[in-house]
Amino acid sequence: MRRLIPALAAAAVALCAGQAKADLVAHEPALLTLGVGGYNILHQSNDAVFRGEYRFGTSFFYVRPIVGLEANTAGGTYSYFGFGVNIPVTEHIVIFPSAAFGYWTRGSSKDLGAHEEFRTGAEVAWRFNDDSRIGVTFHHISNAGITQRNPGVEEALLEYSIPLGNMFP
Repeated sequence: MRRLIPALAAAAVALCAGQAKADLVAHEPALLTLGVGGYNILHQSNDAVFRGEYRFGTSFFYVRPIVGLEANTAGGTYSYFGFGVNIPVTEHIVIFPSAAFGYWTRGSSKDLGAHEEFRTGAEVAWRFNDDSRIGVTFHHISNAGITQRNPGVEEALLEYSIPLGNMFP
């Protein structure tokens, strides 16, 4: 839960953004985001992680729904849904904090203490003129203390986002 507060604060900042930045946010297309990186990166044993995420083009007060699936090389999978906010820093640099809730299956990877897991973090990306993006993301996944065992994991990924235009909401 401690990581949820910075994500919510970033969302509040986005709500107070000026009109020029609001225009950049308002015209965001739906994105298919693909990523690869490291799982459990702050500890000795780590695996590769692969992610696919759909970021809806539709937003409500700048907040966009997201759904995704990730898998690590130790057989763990995490499917999730949540929300994120595009915060344009410049015309090309975008910060995307997000928070999600999902279902975790362990495989032979780290025991996170529960199947129900929360994910918070942010992406910093370069947005190209065609609305595609390349960026780095850092997320923390844990069960937020709903069980006694709550070790959590951190992951960092390189991601590429493909704009889907008006094909999907």
